[in-house]
Amino acid sequence: MSTEAQALRGPQADAGASRTATGSRHGPIAQLLISWSPLSAILLAYAVAGWVSAPLETGEAATTNRVGAPLHVTGPAVADERLFGTVPTVWLQERLLAGSPQWYDAVAALVYVTHFVTIPLLTTLLWFRLRERFTAWLVAVLSMSFLGIAVYVAYPAAPPWLASESGDIGPVARISHVGWDYLHLDAVGRLTQLGQDGSNPVAAMPSLHAGAALLVALFLWPSVSRWARGALLAYAVTMAAVLVYTGEHYVVDMLAGWFVAALALGLAATPLARRARVGT
Repeated sequence: MSTEAQALRGPQADAGASRTATGSRHGPIAQLLISWSPLSAILLAYAVAGWVSAPLETGEAATTNRVGAPLHVTGPAVADERLFGTVPTVWLQERLLAGSPQWYDAVAALVYVTHFVTIPLLTTLLWFRLRERFTAWLVAVLSMSFLGIAVYVAYPAAPPWLASESGDIGPVARISHVGWDYLHLDAVGRLTQLGQDGSNPVAAMPSLHAGAALLVALFLWPSVSRWARGALLAYAVTMAAVLVYTGEHYVVDMLAGWFVAALALGLAATPLARRARVGT
């Protein structure tokens, strides 16, 4: 082959080698967006559930959501009280909530906000480093989300802070944002509140915050060290404790979220899901 022909072929050969090495002709930013694109279905489903539940947001405009499901306010609280003899959120805030933010409020705020970055980060990691498990992860996270969101529509439930506002349980404040004041990051706290104000207030059962934390722990379990497994389980338990303390969820919401996560992981291990992985 002539020198001129080699020179003409060189860039094409290099590009082909690059595509082979990365598994895609797209650059890293494009691949990142491709890996995240299925997660947009979760946002769409959540938006639809919010629209269905919108009549219940004021607590006065309607007694049911748009598919005729009534708001459940006391049921989860009664379940918690039967399990523990008291409502754990009320009990915790009576003992820990001070006149100003404390260090544990800062920890709670940090743990709470990890929910919004953990799933995208793990999706990215799997796409670039563990591609053979990427499809299984999508099946698991999408199944958990869709199952949870379907329950939001069929069983709209008030979280502790909303039940307290209506006087159905003892005093509970929504404090998942106050720890940012302790860290002198007031703007982050205001941003958290802004996001909460725009969210579905009766999407408490099951807790997908708790479910997602456990799903991440269980999904990564086979791929990490013993130390990392302990850290992942500690994260899942800490997330549950934070959500109860901050007034976001009841304990029964946590248990339901964990059940949905385990069910979704089981769905990801079905023969149909395995065949889908082989086809990717």
